[in-house]
Amino acid sequence: MFRAGYVATFSLSMAILWASCLTSRGQDRGQHYNIGIDLTGSNPPCPVFVMGVQKNSPAAQAGIKLGDRVTAVDGETVKTLQDAVQRLTSNSPGAVTLQMMREDVPYSVTVQREEFTALLRKNGLRKLPNGALVSADAADAEVKHFLSIISAVENAKDLSTAFPSHYPANKQLYYPGFEVFSWNDGTQVVVGGIEDGPASRGGVRWGDRIIAVNGIDPRKRSVAELESLLSSSKPTSMTLIIERGDLQKTFTIELARAADILRDNHWQVINGKLVPLWVPEKYLSCFE
Repeated sequence: MFRAGYVATFSLSMAILWASCLTSRGQDRGQHYNIGIDLTGSNPPCPVFVMGVQKNSPAAQAGIKLGDRVTAVDGETVKTLQDAVQRLTSNSPGAVTLQMMREDVPYSVTVQREEFTALLRKNGLRKLPNGALVSADAADAEVKHFLSIISAVENAKDLSTAFPSHYPANKQLYYPGFEVFSWNDGTQVVVGGIEDGPASRGGVRWGDRIIAVNGIDPRKRSVAELESLLSSSKPTSMTLIIERGDLQKTFTIELARAADILRDNHWQVINGKLVPLWVPEKYLSCFE
């Protein structure tokens, strides 16, 4: 499993462990219609869980929730994540019936598939030719910057990451809610995976190049120094100056406690690992 890839926000809801029935994975097979959910699952007997329900999607309107388990699609038993994704996506806009479990109570729901790009528009996104998702209002210069950062991160030989799980090790610290990539001997310092938190809600985006943190240049600093610069032991505000394409922007945000951001993004830490907050105890081993 992996924490989701290069979207302007690192997924529609800021980044996750899953195979998505909304993002471009289904599109590679010509499957242009889906219901707007993200799924996660490992090998049987672990079930397939709903990992995300996109806003304004058919799934959301049908009442599907995080943590629901998909047991069958159109009467066909779901055994693997791939089974579920293949059956939920289609090249036509017809309805699909899901047999589900919620807290061990079965239920069934019929959902009308919707065209992929329409779902993106509802969530303020659009797809680039390479399959990456960006904000619908992203200007050409911003898209060019975004793609250049993707390429740079993928090819960086000395890439280091501050807050590599998107969170500080000490969950009582206050921070903006994102990880940080650094490379080129520390001369490039960029916002990485970003959660639903102070920074994202304030307008900071994946790929923003950080120019200053409270007036301090973050370049040529160690991971420990970056994490210290971008966190606080008590509530406070932080002013970030970033570059995005040919624009320079300034954001002043109130930091939030990492434990609170973790909870708001439906995560918990068990034995040092991030695990979805809604996972029943009997299925915790599925997320090891």
